[in-house]
Amino acid sequence: MKNLIKGLFAAVLAVSSNSMATVLDIDFNGNQFLLGTFDSAQTGSDFYSYGSPSHSSANPVYPNTANLIPLEADALQIFSHVNTGTNELSFGAILEKPNGSGGGSFSADLDWSTPATLALTDDNETGTLGAGGPQSLAFNWVDCCTDGFVISGFDPEDLFINLTNVTGSDLSKVIFLSPDGQNSNTVFDFPSQAFSISILPCDPATDPNQCVVVGVPEPGAFMLLSLGLLGLGFSRKII
Repeated sequence: MKNLIKGLFAAVLAVSSNSMATVLDIDFNGNQFLLGTFDSAQTGSDFYSYGSPSHSSANPVYPNTANLIPLEADALQIFSHVNTGTNELSFGAILEKPNGSGGGSFSADLDWSTPATLALTDDNETGTLGAGGPQSLAFNWVDCCTDGFVISGFDPEDLFINLTNVTGSDLSKVIFLSPDGQNSNTVFDFPSQAFSISILPCDPATDPNQCVVVGVPEPGAFMLLSLGLLGLGFSRKII
């Protein structure tokens, strides 16, 4: 009986561990922190736009739900995403939020170190889709809308993203969106001129937190445990 219970818990842990996000080690202008990815069976571009409308108006949802991820006005909001079907890693930047604070603009020179493509520019604004860095991006948005871009297909072994010569921005915050919810986001003041972001896969051997982002098993894992324990109860009565 004890071994059977242990087996059920092991199954639950296996399900929950398979559903955990990839953990990335982020360095933002010298500030280091861990960030989990949003994992879903879609491309990073589709995650950004949620298909409504296609390729514009960022309105991502928490994976496997219909719950919109809260966005803030006057903020550059950054996410990382893994396509669970292809393991493709994407980096997304969302400017503003739907029906924000009156619009704004953002211009920057963008560069990255590893093979990747500029997969989406919101509203098809300045940027060459499919080409590698460097890129010059320029976005303008009005009160109704968001703006932004998605880079896909890079190798997290060594990625840096430089945003330089940032001009015309009315943004006040940089927010790294966490799959664990709004209270787990990492927030910085918007830099006055330029900033860099480097991304590495987290190394448990050197990270004091062993690359663990606290999360909970998916509902399916809890259901598996409940059904297993319920079955144990019936088996004991039959015996």
